[in-house]
Amino acid sequence: MYKKLCYFFLIYFIILILPSCSTTNRITKTKKKFIPSNSAPIKVLLNEQEFNLSYTVESPVILCRNEKAIAIVKNRNVLSFSITGNSFKLKIADSIFDAAYFQLKPAEEEIPVSYKGKSYRGILKIVKDGNTIRVINQLPLEDYLKGVVPAEMPSGKDDSYFEALKAFAICARTYAINRLNGNNVVFDIYLDTRDQAYGGAGAEKELTNRAVDETGGRILMYNDKPAKVYYHSSCGGHTENVKYVFGLKSTPYLEGVEDGDPPNCSIASNFSWVEKYSENVFIERLRTSTFIGDKNFSLKDVTIKGIDESGRVTMLEITLLSNEGKEKFIKLEGNKIRSIIRNADNNDVLRSTMFNISIDSDKTVVIKGKGYGHGVGLCQWGAIHQSIEGKNYEDILSFYFPGTEIDKLK
Repeated sequence: MYKKLCYFFLIYFIILILPSCSTTNRITKTKKKFIPSNSAPIKVLLNEQEFNLSYTVESPVILCRNEKAIAIVKNRNVLSFSITGNSFKLKIADSIFDAAYFQLKPAEEEIPVSYKGKSYRGILKIVKDGNTIRVINQLPLEDYLKGVVPAEMPSGKDDSYFEALKAFAICARTYAINRLNGNNVVFDIYLDTRDQAYGGAGAEKELTNRAVDETGGRILMYNDKPAKVYYHSSCGGHTENVKYVFGLKSTPYLEGVEDGDPPNCSIASNFSWVEKYSENVFIERLRTSTFIGDKNFSLKDVTIKGIDESGRVTMLEITLLSNEGKEKFIKLEGNKIRSIIRNADNNDVLRSTMFNISIDSDKTVVIKGKGYGHGVGLCQWGAIHQSIEGKNYEDILSFYFPGTEIDKLK
């Protein structure tokens, strides 16, 4: 009897502990990936104005008051939107409508909605956001990308750039997915360099559309989450560590890589460049940026005080002399150097911070540099060269974002 009881309790004890062991092993071995959905539309901000906004219809549209269709509006009709207090109104000829928001949908499926001379897939949504009226293009993510890839990347004359275009399509999709998870409930993304250039349906090309289609839904992942993705035109020979540009914590796949020897992006027309500034122009840039109150200074010296591992300038010291002969020292750091000095024509920021700087005998400031852009992440011209050389999009992405993997949206 005693033996039977011992045997019973032994079996009972084993039954109790087995599920516990099994559950523990499952938790330890299973990693949960966060893979977003590909079904949510993306909302692109096209325009915004305070209190009043007028729009002349450029192609026939179905006008919706909130979600309900109320009229077909023909070309050349003027839609006048206005905010008065908490009220949001639309006036067309002698008719006035009020709504939380309005939508404009294509009256004919094959003719996209047009706004300010550009055509857009999806719909236009005009919303009140405080005292601001925002015009938003709402459309499927994949359709949005077809307006981004040709606006951001050269497509070439044949298929030799195709793998680079596919790599870039994955970058652009990953960037957009991260913006979809943002905090702005009215719109997700800007249509310019604040996010990604977006040209709408009118910018689309057959080759770039194919690059989007053939990578449909694919994004870059790191540690089971969508990667933080950046890109630029040409890196000048070495991509940059994200911590020096955006002030973010250094991330293994964004620490910078050497872009070949010779550099892949040396095929770019903007790979190397020179900017020249007269003494007065250079000092005016400092005054415009409020480092000095007036132009009553002369330029004594410009010295590079810091260079990071990629060869980019992290600190620039400028020495000025006042009319009284007193020295004034100005230090410019990181990517702010580009926005303060700008290019010689003053129509854009300085092309990169990978440069040497000197002062000629006539006090002309000469900057000789390489690369174009902040340098973080994908080097677009480097990717193009790798594509020409026969690398596929997976090779290109693993080169510029080491340690990431490609996964597909749900």
